Amino acid sequence: MAQRWLEKLLPQAQVRSRGLYADPAFPVPQKIWHFLEENGISRSPHTPHMLCAEDLAWADIIFFMEQRHLDTLLDRYAQYSDKMWLLRDFAFEEEEDVPDPIGLSGRAFEKNARLLLDAVSAAAQKLSAKQ
Repeated sequence: MAQRWLEKLLPQAQVRSRGLYADPAFPVPQKIWHFLEENGISRSPHTPHMLCAEDLAWADIIFFMEQRHLDTLLDRYAQYSDKMWLLRDFAFEEEEDVPDPIGLSGRAFEKNARLLLDAVSAAAQKLSAKQ
């Protein structure tokens, strides 16, 4: 969701979505596509990928939705710490997680999906201002 939304807001940017526990065999749930389509993003192929050192080296900035994931990567790859951010910290200067909406349903899914899109939107604005 974050990748597709950021690509919409910053079409000139190269964006990759990666996960610490991504499974290439796991299809994107229908509720994710439905939410994105409701927000003006059409379906396109997506295969989940695990985050690797090459992705960290390639990126100019790396956002994490949850502090525990950021901490894990900071421990493993301290050399890239200057480009790793907790998404809400970068977007809103709030050191709080964006709970992953993928395992949620109903109002909890909607609330966290909206929070994710809002945080990505704020981050995109800050990134645009820096260019």
